[in-house]
Amino acid sequence: MSEIGDKLLKQGIYQYQNHKFEAALESWQQALAIYQEISDRRKQAAALGNIGVAYDALLDYHSAIEYYQQHLNIAREIQDREGEEKALGNLGNAYYALENYSQAVKYQQKRLTIALKMQDEFGCEQAYSNLGIAYHGLRELAHAKECYQQQLAFAKKIDNYISQGDALFNLRLVYQSMENGGKAEECRQQQIAIAKELLSKQLGNNFTEIAQTVALNFTADFAGSDLSRIDLQYANFVGANLQKTNLSGANLTLADLSGANLNGANLSQANLCNANLRDAKLVEAYLKDADLRTKLPRANLSNANLSGADLSSAYLPSAKLVNVNLSNASLQNADLSGVNLSGANLRGANLKRTDLKDAILEKTIFAQNIGISEHQRQEWVKRGALFEKSE
Repeated sequence: MSEIGDKLLKQGIYQYQNHKFEAALESWQQALAIYQEISDRRKQAAALGNIGVAYDALLDYHSAIEYYQQHLNIAREIQDREGEEKALGNLGNAYYALENYSQAVKYQQKRLTIALKMQDEFGCEQAYSNLGIAYHGLRELAHAKECYQQQLAFAKKIDNYISQGDALFNLRLVYQSMENGGKAEECRQQQIAIAKELLSKQLGNNFTEIAQTVALNFTADFAGSDLSRIDLQYANFVGANLQKTNLSGANLTLADLSGANLNGANLSQANLCNANLRDAKLVEAYLKDADLRTKLPRANLSNANLSGADLSSAYLPSAKLVNVNLSNASLQNADLSGVNLSGANLRGANLKRTDLKDAILEKTIFAQNIGISEHQRQEWVKRGALFEKSE
């Protein structure tokens, strides 16, 4: 009988892991019936706890609490401190889901007491995390902050980077509620430092996934940060705020930066080949020697520095390049039709087969360029272009 119950218990775990919660519930209920028949109290407790977890997954929190309480009663009866701790934590989480934050705090504090006595560092980290969330729900910000700080300390002890990221993210929310922007910023920078550390330790090769692991938001959390020389290939930065971010030397090949705010960003020597920069804002961006062989329709690059940049075959129709520095840039075969190049510096730029149809060339400076015919020169002068004499 015990073996049949054990098989049902394992079967339920497999079903639960595959999100078949109702099937898991049925398997665990059958296992519980067997353990009750053979009076195995320890295995009854395990089955009761699992049944509670299944009801939790099915969002039936009242039923979950009923079974967690039975698990707790048996764990105390048989003096299973580990089981008692787990049941208390589950009860606290279920009450939190019901927005009964006071009860959530009560059970998480009891769990923490046991975890501290048992020197269970993982249990302490989890208890402090859940306590912080419950106190946050009660708007007791000082208590929430203390719990998140303790969570962070234990998470560092056990090298739990996911928990470190969660603690720092929640601390940011607390500090923002306290109107302490400086401390919130410190937490954000710590999250970014952890993500970079994980990348350097080769504990992941996809910075996007690593950043999400430590609770960073690619859309909002990287403005003004140092992401230089990081591999961001295929990264999703759609609509992201990357204002004044240091991306020098970064690999942004095939990254999606459409609609992103890159105003004032440092992209010198960055690889943006085939990146999507549609409607991106690059005002005053520093793109010296960057690889921009990509599509930039309607992108705003006013006052940007693109000296030495490679825009060969780039697609920039209707982009705004007012006062941009394109000296010594390669624009060979690039599509600049309808581009506003007013006041731009194109000294030494390679303009071989560059399409400048309907481009605005008012006070655009040309000198020592490759690929300009005499006919083009005369036509562009009529459109306001300025050609410096070669010495």
